[in-house]
Amino acid sequence: MKQQGLLASIRADLLAHDRFAIGPGWVPEGGGIGAWWWRYRRNHHAAGIMILYRLREWSRRRPTAFLPSLCERMMEILHGTQISRQVKLGVGVYFPHGDAHIHGETTIGDCVIVGVHSGIGLRGSFFGDSMGTKGPTVGAYSRVGTGSKLLGAITVGERAVIGAGAIVIEDVPEAATVVGVPAKVVRQGPVGDELPAALERMQRLIEMAKEAKDEAAR
Repeated sequence: MKQQGLLASIRADLLAHDRFAIGPGWVPEGGGIGAWWWRYRRNHHAAGIMILYRLREWSRRRPTAFLPSLCERMMEILHGTQISRQVKLGVGVYFPHGDAHIHGETTIGDCVIVGVHSGIGLRGSFFGDSMGTKGPTVGAYSRVGTGSKLLGAITVGERAVIGAGAIVIEDVPEAATVVGVPAKVVRQGPVGDELPAALERMQRLIEMAKEAKDEAAR
């Protein structure tokens, strides 16, 4: 399979960040330089980290010995974030405020939100039997809350929510919400055949809220 080019990868990341719109004007119109600058400017941590990550991975496949280390240093200085070279990030991974640490053979799926002060990586000690190089696998569209830690060779299902400050050392089911130390499931969202109906209900609620807002404005 042909690998996506550097600019195409960055473009895909910044476009994916549009889905995290938090208010009017968040998503720019058009495809000019101004629109792309706004995609960077509106949240420079999220965009900057992904740009530096893509540039580092691109440069590692070429004779640019100094560039990967430079990207890592800039990521640490500008965004307070460390991402080791064994980490694989999907499209549009979103770091709202930077300050995240991801290590080990870790995989983060598409459009995962990684909260500030979070840590995703290895579990164990050089003095015990649990030390390894395998980190977590985090499914697409999951949310890693502020200050939470995901440790060891665990799997976090798609659309899972990790509560703020949670310490996750066991697998998390798809669409589950976990909180606490150690983290426990406190809510289970729809999965499988339940999901389409739940999405329809949510869309209807959004439409009802919009209708009520329009009615109040008249």
